Amino acid sequence: MAPTQHTGEQPEISKETALASLHAVLQSKTFSHSPSLRQTLEFIIRSSLSGSTEPIKEYSIATEVLGRTRDFDPKADNIVRVQMHRLREKLDEYYSAEGQADSTRIVIPRGQYCPEYARNVIEQPPAAPLADLPVSAFALKKRGLDWRWLLVIILVICNLALLADHFVASDGLPAALKPLWQPFLASSNPPLIVYANPAFLVSTRGNFYLYDRPTILSMPMGSRVATLGNDVQGAPEEEKGPFYYFDSYTGSGELVAAASIAEFLTAHGKPFLIKRSRIVSYEDIKDQNVIFLGGTGQDRILRNLPIPQDLVFRSAPADQIPMGSYIEDLKPPPGHPSSYRLQLDPSTGAIEIEYGLISLLPGVAAGHDALVLAGITTLGTQAAADFATSERYMEILDRMRTAMPPGRSRSPYIQAVLEVEVRDGVPLNVKCVLVRELNQPAH
Repeated sequence: MAPTQHTGEQPEISKETALASLHAVLQSKTFSHSPSLRQTLEFIIRSSLSGSTEPIKEYSIATEVLGRTRDFDPKADNIVRVQMHRLREKLDEYYSAEGQADSTRIVIPRGQYCPEYARNVIEQPPAAPLADLPVSAFALKKRGLDWRWLLVIILVICNLALLADHFVASDGLPAALKPLWQPFLASSNPPLIVYANPAFLVSTRGNFYLYDRPTILSMPMGSRVATLGNDVQGAPEEEKGPFYYFDSYTGSGELVAAASIAEFLTAHGKPFLIKRSRIVSYEDIKDQNVIFLGGTGQDRILRNLPIPQDLVFRSAPADQIPMGSYIEDLKPPPGHPSSYRLQLDPSTGAIEIEYGLISLLPGVAAGHDALVLAGITTLGTQAAADFATSERYMEILDRMRTAMPPGRSRSPYIQAVLEVEVRDGVPLNVKCVLVRELNQPAH
């Protein structure tokens, strides 16, 4: 693909052209997993086109786009500067690939928030020499080639193009993604996506309490429960009930993860099914490939899968809450911790480091597989899905796996621990800190 450059000149463009450039970026695959960056860019562009003479301010972006309160202090909170740095990097990524052919490029100069526009210059490849140009139909006729043969040649070329397109759709998976995704894409049956949705009891005061006991599987949503009893820790004594059962919620990270996986499967021509964990049974998962989103704390079926794993989620003691869980390594290698827990800011208690887990496991029945993308919190689930669908990230995981000392035989089943840097509730940098091959199942 021909490279693009921007000239640095500021062309005079219309409002329609600016909005068309914005629309192209917002609809791109590059920005498809970055809703916060899309909202920030759209706010900046539309504010600049509103006709106001006031410059776009850091305070406005923080309070109107990024959810900061009216007492936002840019000196104490650098969320906008971090967001703008990410946005500039994402724009560079877009214009170096998908946006190469765009005639106008959106530029946000460093140190300001007002967008500028530059022209993209597309370097054209050198023209082919005359000797390499295709022979015209007229020349073919002069050489004695019947027009019917020409028609046959055209039909053959068209069929070859369709065949090539078919193979790109079915086998166009980058090498780094194949170990994890080929089982799900090659199967004749659509995979089932199961997203975790925890159950809650809601009080008449509007307070929510996590509620997890076997009887909830037979309870319809809205059922009345007389008392919390001993099933919920930390409930205040004044909460006397009644309470009402709800199981229609899921985490924001699970939502983003489901969208990422659905988009990935669709891009590779694979249909899929999707269900929430509260209505999934063993009958649903026993004879097909399954992608679980979310940890075992909110997914009873996942928690009770008869599949051995080396890295598992554990419930933390009540005095170690928040978030109430951590990842335990049952076979920690030398130099690695036996558990992975949230790291919090000591002054504010905000999450600074989260951990996610990617697990490719054998399915309940032979010939099927299960992929689990989960985190200690919902942010870890989102990061695990982003990592698993990224060619760049999976190349890193593949290199780590290749560097492992080989066992008696290579297993297709793995678990990988991800360390996720979190800023202001947003998962930023993700790195793989451990890869483990699991033993082959004896089905």
